[in-house]
Amino acid sequence: MKRIAQLLILLIIALLVIPLFLPNKIQATSEKEINMPIGVVFDEFNNLYKFSKWETITEADSLDQKEFYAPYQGQGAGYKWSRDTIILGEFTIIKSDDDKLIEYEVDGFKLGKKSFMKTDFTSVSDSKTKVNWSIESEEIGYFSRYFSYFTTKNLNEKLSSSLDNLAKTIEGQILTNEQAGDLDPNEIRIEKFEGQKLITVVNETSLEQEEIKTATEESFGLLYSYLTDHLKVKQSDLSNPISYYDFYDLGTKKAKFRCGYGIKESVQLGEGMELYSIPANETLVALHKGSYKEISSLIEKMKSYAKTNQLNLSNSFWLEYLNDPEIVKNEAEYLTKIYIPIKK
Repeated sequence: MKRIAQLLILLIIALLVIPLFLPNKIQATSEKEINMPIGVVFDEFNNLYKFSKWETITEADSLDQKEFYAPYQGQGAGYKWSRDTIILGEFTIIKSDDDKLIEYEVDGFKLGKKSFMKTDFTSVSDSKTKVNWSIESEEIGYFSRYFSYFTTKNLNEKLSSSLDNLAKTIEGQILTNEQAGDLDPNEIRIEKFEGQKLITVVNETSLEQEEIKTATEESFGLLYSYLTDHLKVKQSDLSNPISYYDFYDLGTKKAKFRCGYGIKESVQLGEGMELYSIPANETLVALHKGSYKEISSLIEKMKSYAKTNQLNLSNSFWLEYLNDPEIVKNEAEYLTKIYIPIKK
């Protein structure tokens, strides 16, 4: 009997002392490389509506109601989930640093009143992003430390499965124009173009490069002067200059193209000007670096790419001039983005 009493005393002492050697916080982390540009991955964490579609942290409460509140993304955005009017948990973004990190305040998951979540983003390449995702509780109760191992293990699994879900959700999706970001020179890929309205001047020329160059420069000069000087449109409200080719016919040696600027609102047209809308479409895109005279060779590579990948391209295409030859004097540094619509 005395022996049993001693064992009980030792057991009680052990139960009282062991938590001293256990973590006083719950910490979980997961890391993954995702084959998408950093801006796309960042947006999935920064937009909490998108975030809620693939995260598995709250999947145990999948039948519960989720309530989002403005501004929906960025600092101050948040959502909570509840059952029968009882709030079970809540996410709130407390810091958002574009393409670098996001910090959240978290309530729920039996981690105490508040815990904190952080996501760091590192660009591995133009098309790959490393995500480091962690969650940490405030200091937990002394005897609650006994459960920290199991809670940490569970959270690690949920963070990992969430990142796997995210990769499945976005890898391989067609990028929007904004998401695509910068292309490497001569890189070819598919992009979703969301459509654009232009104010244009139409030109019909031979395929002689000097004739095309002259018509292009005169058209952009006329449009820019009319928009900024006559209509007082702010330069910041204009897109990069665009040349839209209805056709570039090697057989007849003729070209028809529209030089124009994207505009946010309808404007009064000047003499010889037309409004033209480039429709939304999936496009094959590439970035040309160098003289405008060499653009045609990259277009031929794009056509070969399309043939290899069984893509049916339109006869039309357009060029977006990303820098100004008046400023960038070296032709080798000219940047031009090429778009060719893909026929469905």
